[in-house]
Amino acid sequence: MKFSKLILKNILRNKRRTLLTISSLVVSLFLIITLATILTELTRGSEASSPVRLVTRHAVSLGFTLPVAQQQRIATVPGVKAVIPFSWFGGIYKDEKNFFANFAVDASKFREVMTEIKMSEPEWQAFINDRQGAIVGQKLVKLYGFTPGQRITLRSPIYDRSVEFIVRGVCTGGDEKTLFFHHEYVNELVPAWAKDQVSTFSILANSADDVPRIAQAVDSLFINTDAPTKTESERDFAISFETMMGGVKQFMYGIMAAITFSLLLVMGNTMAMTVRERTREVGMLKALGFQRGTIARLFVGEALLVTTVGALIGIGLAMLLYKSFDLSLVIPNFQSFVPTAGTLVAAFAVSIFVGLASVTYSAYRVSGMTIAEALRSTE
Repeated sequence: MKFSKLILKNILRNKRRTLLTISSLVVSLFLIITLATILTELTRGSEASSPVRLVTRHAVSLGFTLPVAQQQRIATVPGVKAVIPFSWFGGIYKDEKNFFANFAVDASKFREVMTEIKMSEPEWQAFINDRQGAIVGQKLVKLYGFTPGQRITLRSPIYDRSVEFIVRGVCTGGDEKTLFFHHEYVNELVPAWAKDQVSTFSILANSADDVPRIAQAVDSLFINTDAPTKTESERDFAISFETMMGGVKQFMYGIMAAITFSLLLVMGNTMAMTVRERTREVGMLKALGFQRGTIARLFVGEALLVTTVGALIGIGLAMLLYKSFDLSLVIPNFQSFVPTAGTLVAAFAVSIFVGLASVTYSAYRVSGMTIAEALRSTE
């Protein structure tokens, strides 16, 4: 600490170089935080899944539907507390660009199974009692201005149908860019080939210990039927979607590594120039009695101060931007877009690593010179 003023003066010798170096740190860390936040969102589904819920789908793929009659048989499996259908409607609101998730569900049991969905009691009752009723996530309200009592029409290219709903409530929790409505209502309006069919069933187990047994029992019920099933925990179901993004995730990790490496080269070049320009000064410091370790620490201190300032600015800008503007409103399938504490700590750690790695060799080399070697240097 007693050399802090000397470190600061040395950093400010070449203000333009210092400013450009800090700017490169800020931009690089901002990009790393952004990519890391995207990766976090890609895995949010599995992390936020309930340990007592399962998902049943067609054994072949999600492209095949299941008979709604299977719901009653699934409900009889020991350990099953409740089961509801989930049917993807694929509805579009007014324009092709206004696309958001919308599902047909069993309204009477929906909140029992999907416990993370929160809404006032009057809104729940209004939704349950109105076959034409629908509930919308809070973020859909921000995007499209939906209000309770409003009539909205969704056009589904899948079923070639336009269906009108009445907004009965605004819910929070889960993916707040989703609309839910009554399965029975839509089932009456879809083409004959789609009647009494569902995309998946969501099952609520009595306990997490019951989940593996329920999965085996449900699949065994329909193994020799026209609609065999695959039942898995909600977490495994979410992970199956994440594996589809495996190549994208690896590509993004590669970009983050490339940014870090480029940052290391920029910082390393800056510190090498700084050390080389002050080689003769090192000889003078040694002549005055400075030890090798003290000189090395001066250079390390400069690098760490620069990277710390860059890290604080980059992290601060990322937090300010992503907390001021909810980018999840415009990014499909993202529930939020706020960097986690772990991401910010990792970004700061990357900055400190770059600072240490960039100066270690140069500081070690120049601090090890003799007084005569340093003073003779023409660099």
